[in-house]
Amino acid sequence: MITIEKTVRYIRSKNAGPFWLTIDAFCNNVDDTRKVTAAFERERVFIARSFQVKPEELQIFCLEHIQVAKISLPRVPIEGSRDERDMHGGQQYVTLLDICC
Repeated sequence: MITIEKTVRYIRSKNAGPFWLTIDAFCNNVDDTRKVTAAFERERVFIARSFQVKPEELQIFCLEHIQVAKISLPRVPIEGSRDERDMHGGQQYVTLLDICC
């Protein structure tokens, strides 16, 4: 089974301000970038549930020219709130590693 973890060169997540999170999957080539983006689109509902947002709130980008598949989404809970466990958003990408490409 080919997963996101096995397909990408590097993946990271980080805050895009206190209210948004961005996840960047750096791929090895354009074909892999398309595959990862398609996997994100196919698993939109799963990803939305995992991050406690509505599927239509996910913004998924295929940046072929830099070989990056990207997701931007509202950050729940917001940065610095009482229930927040990852102040910098640096561990949020882990949820996506087992998605099949």
